[in-house]
Amino acid sequence: MRLNGQTRRTGLPTVALAALLLAACGRGNSGTSSGGDSTSPPGTALSVQTDSISGIGTVLANNAGLTLYHNTKESGSTIVCTGGCVSVWPPVLVTGSLPHDTGMIKGTFGTIMRPDGSTQLTINGMPLYTYSGDSASGQATGQGIQGVWFAVSTSGTTTSATGSGGSSGGGGGYGGYGS
Repeated sequence: MRLNGQTRRTGLPTVALAALLLAACGRGNSGTSSGGDSTSPPGTALSVQTDSISGIGTVLANNAGLTLYHNTKESGSTIVCTGGCVSVWPPVLVTGSLPHDTGMIKGTFGTIMRPDGSTQLTINGMPLYTYSGDSASGQATGQGIQGVWFAVSTSGTTTSATGSGGSSGGGGGYGGYGS
């Protein structure tokens, strides 16, 4: 279900999905993050939807149906996922309007300025990210990585269940949460 009233498509062609992942993973270590499905096109409203994840529950997802995460080391105006970390955990960037709430999501959307000057979407003040290891709707393979990355529920809080594919290791060589 999409917040803008449109029905969510449950599948993307494999080529389009691969292109999205390559765009998310192909970012350099400069700290600049743009492109991919984590950014809304200029002047358009960003769409956030909900998705059901086995073992976790109903969580927030981006336009492509990929689960949205929060890093619990980030609070207030502190962003720790910079540099190479954004290749593994692409921030959800805002270049247009904030998502419209239709009552399905109980949190409050806002933004935070990233160290590179881009604007990142937040819910209840928590910066939102996708995970490069997720490739389709219904996945939350980033759940629990390093004990700091967790999917975000529709109430705008982090989830604690391990869900599908959660891990306590890795994080793509960036300690799971920063560079």
